[in-house]
Amino acid sequence: MADHTAALEAYGRAAALAADHHTHLDTAMRLMRTHAWVGGGAPAFTAALARHRAGLQSSLTVALTTLAHLVVRQGGPAPVLPALTTSVTTMSATPATFQGIDPLAMSALISALEHAGQTLSAAGTRLAAELSAHGLPAEPGHSLGRIADWSTTHGSDLRRRLTRIQQTVHTSLPAGLAAHDLFAAHATDPAAAQALLARVAGGDGDAVTRLLDLQDRGGDPGLAARVHAWWHTLTPGSREELIRLPGLGLLNGLPASVRDRSNRLGLASQKAALKRRLDAAAAELDRLDDPTLFGGWERLANQLRRMENIERELQPVAGHPPPLLLAFDVTGQGRLIVSWGDPDTADTTVTSVSGLTSGLDAAPGDLQRSRALWQQATKTSGKQVVASITWLGYDAPQIDPGLLDPDKSVAFERAAAKGGAALAAFADGLRAAHVPSGTARAVLVGHSYGSLTTGHAAVLRPGRLADDFIFVGSPGVGVDHASQLGVRPPNVWVGEAGNDPVAALGRFGADPGNSSFGANHFPVGRDVYTSAHSSYWNQDSVSLRNMGRIINGQKDELDHPAPLNERPQLLMPELAPDLAFEPNR
Repeated sequence: MADHTAALEAYGRAAALAADHHTHLDTAMRLMRTHAWVGGGAPAFTAALARHRAGLQSSLTVALTTLAHLVVRQGGPAPVLPALTTSVTTMSATPATFQGIDPLAMSALISALEHAGQTLSAAGTRLAAELSAHGLPAEPGHSLGRIADWSTTHGSDLRRRLTRIQQTVHTSLPAGLAAHDLFAAHATDPAAAQALLARVAGGDGDAVTRLLDLQDRGGDPGLAARVHAWWHTLTPGSREELIRLPGLGLLNGLPASVRDRSNRLGLASQKAALKRRLDAAAAELDRLDDPTLFGGWERLANQLRRMENIERELQPVAGHPPPLLLAFDVTGQGRLIVSWGDPDTADTTVTSVSGLTSGLDAAPGDLQRSRALWQQATKTSGKQVVASITWLGYDAPQIDPGLLDPDKSVAFERAAAKGGAALAAFADGLRAAHVPSGTARAVLVGHSYGSLTTGHAAVLRPGRLADDFIFVGSPGVGVDHASQLGVRPPNVWVGEAGNDPVAALGRFGADPGNSSFGANHFPVGRDVYTSAHSSYWNQDSVSLRNMGRIINGQKDELDHPAPLNERPQLLMPELAPDLAFEPNR
């Protein structure tokens, strides 16, 4: 029998090498856990890093086990194998709604990868030599070499990208810029968008119009990130000049504060110009005494009224954060997007999408609902900051002659499909402009036909539109199962008030209220038939309280009130609960 001494010495050298190197990718994993890089390409990178880290520890374990068996075969005592696996909890490798990087943590991640690449390369060579010298397979050593190559390659690539960003932006590193360069947000035609942005930088208003057209199509998930990156490459003087460029504040991806200032300036400018046109139209009407001119004057007067209504709605509300005007348009059906709270810094951003009859003229009710959601969520949010957005960014169906037009009718999905593209693009902008965060969440609330619009947007941006969906009074969301919305079914919530006629339709795809749809149901109470569909935001209602809890992620703290009308009642209490007759009273 061969002397086991040489084998035992080889085992000792390999064990020392394993003790020195088995944790060499742990630092990188911890940095990913602390959100050095969140969203975009981070999940794929984290998964690959986890595989290589496991491969490192497995290869070292295999090498030591092989040498230990050799020692025993040669008559020596069985060495005690050390535990080479370590526990490092990592972030979930799933798409994140908000994304960004911490530049200091990213620098540390890069250094950790480069250090691992350098040291593991030499360690792999030494380990392969120890094994080969005793006639054993050298594959564990070669495996360390491949892991070293992966670490070096990715460390160098990330350093190159980070350096390029830091050379472009000399101040703080914006999330959207990181998303553009580090998260590989590629467009279908990035060169065209980049050329338009270059023209916008020169004050070209037509380029803004063309960018807005691209934006509304929703086909380019990376457009908002490029807009955000472009804005941060401009000098302060250029930004100050461009902020007055008509339409600039409508671009998704710009910081919310920039959009608000640009849109308020635009609103004031348009209002002044409209007043001049209105005065001229009135003078022309008096001079010519032609009744046919009254229609033009009335159209201008209606636009002015809408502007004044927007100004009125933008007044501060006691106990609420200042409203931010993210978009508006007083022509046609109108547009209005207002945020209560800054979505760029909020821990949770909830966006509400309404349906039938919603629009600029009905905006006060939708704004009130968003304020109610902000107030309710804030009651239980603790230190978490909430932003609540009213999104009236599409032509929702109306009760008018458009009911006969498939492009506008509530009976068809075309308006929802077009609106869904615009909503997806808006969500891209929220993600691009958000301050880097690994914990921030986005919630989408779709009401009535707005839930179908939200469903279309979710299909366009699977896993990226929101972390949670809340559908109330929904006639269907355009899919047959909650999992088709790009999130786990437990993150899809459905509320249906008793007697809500729209919630019972199941018109578009499967009925979200059916258990087969796979969504969570939350208690919402009931109301009379004529009011149930709009009752979800009633003050201190169980539905409003539960939506606030869901928005905050407090899903185990929902209110479950006792059932109404436990005793038999007459006169159909569902239709008139105040008139219910209880025979035992």
